[in-house]
Amino acid sequence: MLMRESLDPSRSIWHFVAFHLRRYRKAHGMSGQALGHLLECDRSTVSRYESNTLKLKREHAEIIDRVWSTDGMFTALVGFAERADEGNWLLELAELEARSSRLRMWESSVIPGLFQTPEYARAALSAGTAEDLEATLERRLSRQATVFGKAKPPRVTALLGWAAVSQIVGGPDVMRGQLTRLIELSELPFISIRIVENNAGAHPGLDGPFVLLTVGDRDIAYTEAATRGCFLMDPFDVQEVAVRYDLMSDIAAPVGPSRAFLEAELEKYT
Repeated sequence: MLMRESLDPSRSIWHFVAFHLRRYRKAHGMSGQALGHLLECDRSTVSRYESNTLKLKREHAEIIDRVWSTDGMFTALVGFAERADEGNWLLELAELEARSSRLRMWESSVIPGLFQTPEYARAALSAGTAEDLEATLERRLSRQATVFGKAKPPRVTALLGWAAVSQIVGGPDVMRGQLTRLIELSELPFISIRIVENNAGAHPGLDGPFVLLTVGDRDIAYTEAATRGCFLMDPFDVQEVAVRYDLMSDIAAPVGPSRAFLEAELEKYT
């Protein structure tokens, strides 16, 4: 019981799996012994799965997904945990971005990675804690090529806080190039960029940046923190992020005025 109480789904993907395994089991009115019977294992194995003292096996995740009709959620989560090795979230994000048909994002303080010029990206990464700057920069630019280089790129709607656009990163020349790039992107038929201006007051976006990705027939949410990101796949959690996005969309400036805002910012550097 103490091990279960110590689980922190926001810190570890394996904690996330354990926490939601127990949550889904209870939601389906199933005892630990009954789940063990379903998985052809003993009750203690289920208890260890739910306390994260044993990692959920892929074959058991597949059975759970099939019986509980979770659209492959637990199998996907186990796959993420195995491949990412507890922390390589950006690789998983890049993989999902490449497969997505729609991206909805909110960013409050920095230009989103998918929109950054190489010069802006280098300046932003230099101010952070990236151990291998060149490799990190290469991965970021590769993400852009993968997403926007597809024959049918995803529909992208981005909500940007005014500070993300106004914050000087890398100096005037870098900002001139970055703002020009944003304006060019905003003119593409599959990209919408809207600005949440500084008179919006307090809003749900102050909780932090996030991305909603539509992959196949389901939505996945990705939220960011200071040191790592977190995927949310439970429909209820994803819905909460979607509601935050809708609330932000309600207060964002329309596309036309947002482009005018970008053009006014660009004039400061010309």
